[in-house]
Amino acid sequence: MSDRRSAIRSLGLSGAIIAATQKRSLAQTDSTPQTDRIANELHEAIRGYQVDDTHCHASTDRYAETTPREFLLATSLAAMPQAAYFPVGVLQRWCTATGDEKAKLDRQFGIEKKLDEMAFNARETIFIKYLTKELAGFLKCAPKFETVIAARNERARGGYGRYMSDLFGDIHLTNAMVDTGCCDGLGSKDFAAYSEAIRPCTMRTIARIETIQNPLFREDIPFEDLESRFTGAVRKTLDGDGNFGFKSWGMKWHQMERLGVVKPHYDSAAAKKSWEDYKRLRGTPASDREEEADRGRRLKEYFLTIALEECMKRDMPMQIHSGDGEAPGVILRRQHPYNLEEVARFDRDGVMRMPKLIPIHAGYPLVSEAAWLSHLYTNCYFEISLMNPTIHQGMERRFGEILEAVPMSKILFGSDSWSVPEYNWLAGRWGKRYLSRALAVYVKEGSLTRDEALEGARMMLYKNNRRIYNLPA
Repeated sequence: MSDRRSAIRSLGLSGAIIAATQKRSLAQTDSTPQTDRIANELHEAIRGYQVDDTHCHASTDRYAETTPREFLLATSLAAMPQAAYFPVGVLQRWCTATGDEKAKLDRQFGIEKKLDEMAFNARETIFIKYLTKELAGFLKCAPKFETVIAARNERARGGYGRYMSDLFGDIHLTNAMVDTGCCDGLGSKDFAAYSEAIRPCTMRTIARIETIQNPLFREDIPFEDLESRFTGAVRKTLDGDGNFGFKSWGMKWHQMERLGVVKPHYDSAAAKKSWEDYKRLRGTPASDREEEADRGRRLKEYFLTIALEECMKRDMPMQIHSGDGEAPGVILRRQHPYNLEEVARFDRDGVMRMPKLIPIHAGYPLVSEAAWLSHLYTNCYFEISLMNPTIHQGMERRFGEILEAVPMSKILFGSDSWSVPEYNWLAGRWGKRYLSRALAVYVKEGSLTRDEALEGARMMLYKNNRRIYNLPA
């Protein structure tokens, strides 16, 4: 009898275990659809929100009409900059040459072969295949790459400015923070034309230290004149309309990816010696890229320090390039986000003065490191351009990585669009989509309420940008 009772109890226990297992299995089966439902609900609201592009560049009419290969090269990071793959001036000569001269340059440097290989590989990225489908929907054409390029060219013939404005309007782009230092030869009239073309989106300009510094570095002047002219130009650029006729809202520095670990420097004597050494070595070949980059290191850090001081006086942020891209011109191993720690502290006389610092491009692919830097230093923000939209669906995972460390009040949206306006458009479109999916996980788990998730999206999409840059309401 006891054996029968034990057997019955055992069967009963087994049944309970089976029932519990089935219940868990059903719950697991339901979990993905539940997350999807929440993500869709969030996206329904978020896709209508305004978005500020906190770091981008002005598009020129160079790509108002383009070929499939030109478009691929214009959007591929492996082709940016194309000229860096050849000796200085060679690509430009080849582009303008004709006949035998063009053929000779091609034979000597293998230009066509390299460009074809870049375009071939770009076309096989998921980014381009996904872009093709997305643009086909917007342009109402067949989802074939050549067809899409033909359709966007036709649309642009009706007015490239109108086409850009339509793209920006589709994602509700409200403010475009334009770095004027990477401008493809644009001048005041060109920036004014771009500003007018993208309305009702407002262009806000960010001044580039290199735009001021590099012309001065080509001169043969005493250090005292160099310092005075640099400081005066920075002040003029930051005040009034000194940035191609526009007001500056901040500055950008694009040298950490060549210098590596960067420190603030206040020693003018050391900077003077660095300038004299730089002039002495100017024009002489360096043994390698690192030696060339390190020439004038103390002077470059001194000028960054001067510019940061001027930004602090005006409560303006400093953007610093700290993510992968622009090979072979940069030194990839020197782009680690932690290289900026001493600049984030900005120590002087035993005090951490901590200027507003915005490492841009999410430190990609070192996203966690950039996120942790932002977590630890309250003055250090987190910006997602270049990663967004380049890694497309991968942003869902990366948003989770960012949100686990960075306060939602410090995350800034951006595109780093540098050639065609479709890049701004994709950043807004995909950024909202995958942010919605990342936030849905937190809502499902109960970490965030729906209202908290939506308010977080508003902060990341536009509120943070306006607060950090002190934009008018």
